[in-house]
Amino acid sequence: MKNMPLYSFFSLLSLTLGFSLSFTTQAAELEKSNIKASKSFLDATNGTIIYRGNVIYQHGSMTIKADELMKVGEQAGTLTATGNPVTIHYVDPRGETTDIKAPEISYQQQSGDLAADGTIEIVQSSNRDTLTLEGNKLRANKNTTQEFNFVLSGQPTRFTLRQPQQQPIVATAAQLRSKGRYKQTELLGNVTFLQGSSNMAAQNLLYDGTTKVFSAGSSSDGSQRVETEFFWQQDSSQQNDSSDQTQDSEHNTEQEDAFLNETPPKSDQ
Repeated sequence: MKNMPLYSFFSLLSLTLGFSLSFTTQAAELEKSNIKASKSFLDATNGTIIYRGNVIYQHGSMTIKADELMKVGEQAGTLTATGNPVTIHYVDPRGETTDIKAPEISYQQQSGDLAADGTIEIVQSSNRDTLTLEGNKLRANKNTTQEFNFVLSGQPTRFTLRQPQQQPIVATAAQLRSKGRYKQTELLGNVTFLQGSSNMAAQNLLYDGTTKVFSAGSSSDGSQRVETEFFWQQDSSQQNDSSDQTQDSEHNTEQEDAFLNETPPKSDQ
């Protein structure tokens, strides 16, 4: 790669930003992005810019932080960020947040398409609830004015919901789908669900973040139905009471049998 001197690059960058701002004035639908880094390099032969060291990229309500970021294409080009890990912070119109961690993230500025592979963690915070999702393949789309939708796959993916004064809910599935605008997360394929000592298995599960309701469904061919198991343990006092009640019941039954089978006394003639 042929590196352009830093002072020349900044001159070119100023010219590019000036053109961008001028064009944005004419076309209000265009969005603004900003990149900060310790160092930057430009390959003049293909227009690739590489940013290194404490890189911070901002686009609307989304912020990406990385060790290195490569931008390909003029204006709204393609970004590839790498780090240990790369982090994304997104704030939706309701003020609720989505935070993503991954070793590498690719982002198409024009379309809003985002992709990541490797060890991925997504944390969504709403009021006092925290939803953590884990997987190894992410495909998402960020519409800066409306929503953040994504599909997360894994072997399996993991869903953990923490709410105040409740035991955590942990679920696994082959795939997770999230619809940001509707605050819904859908779990698909071999779903397992666990809260405390109760567990459930289903083909699919839908969590509605607005109503806090889980809906489980069976497979279309009926081969996998919804199955729920509940477990609890009685304390010793309850067990003793139960044992005493059983003994009393057996004693009463013996008395009833003796009474019913008793031969009535013969009357004197």
